[in-house]
Amino acid sequence: MPRFLHTSIFVNDMDESIAFYTEKLGLRLLDGPHHYPGNADMAFVGHDWNAYIELVYDLEEHPPYALGNRYEHLAIEADGDLEPYVAGLKSKGVNVLKDVYKSPSGTRAIAFVEDPNGIPIEVLEPRRRAGLS
Repeated sequence: MPRFLHTSIFVNDMDESIAFYTEKLGLRLLDGPHHYPGNADMAFVGHDWNAYIELVYDLEEHPPYALGNRYEHLAIEADGDLEPYVAGLKSKGVNVLKDVYKSPSGTRAIAFVEDPNGIPIEVLEPRRRAGLS
């Protein structure tokens, strides 16, 4: 069966984006950044290679990227209790779009933060039992 591998996002500043995803959110820099002359710079961040984010800085001249109208958000799972994790993000200057609250089903705490490119990131507490959303 096919499996999801990654999502790719255009970033306006590679160093700032790598720092956000690694130093603030706590993901690992899995590879890169790699420079492909005349094309793009690419880096890969995530917990591991099972599901990761490909950061792409386009080397062609263009205005800064804006969010598209068909893009919703990225999602990560915190490692432990969500409230202290989000408090730590706030202390690092991360813009919190929606503070910790219970999911609509009431089974899981979630919050939304924003990356340096304006992309919303849903942060979820770890699953407590199999089958919870």
